[in-house]
Amino acid sequence: MESVKLNWFDKQADQFEKDRFGLMAMMIAIQSCWGSVAAGLSYNSDSMLWLSLCATFTMMNNAVLIAQGPPKYCVGIFWAATVVNTAVVILQLFVL
Repeated sequence: MESVKLNWFDKQADQFEKDRFGLMAMMIAIQSCWGSVAAGLSYNSDSMLWLSLCATFTMMNNAVLIAQGPPKYCVGIFWAATVVNTAVVILQLFVL
């Protein structure tokens, strides 16, 4: 029998599938709050690029979770939105 080694992302996707509805609610709440922080900080910027970027990723995360997308999409888009919103917050606080 061949042993299957799962990487970090696959383990998260499997855990998400087991506890889908609890994790969905938590992921929507976390990402909506973090996206709001990023959008609020980027609203005062000269460019609307940062605001539209964080709004797009946050809404994409909420849409795929509410639509009950495949686990890998849900987890992947959640982490992508987290990275983008964190980058926007760091840029707005320390660089721009």
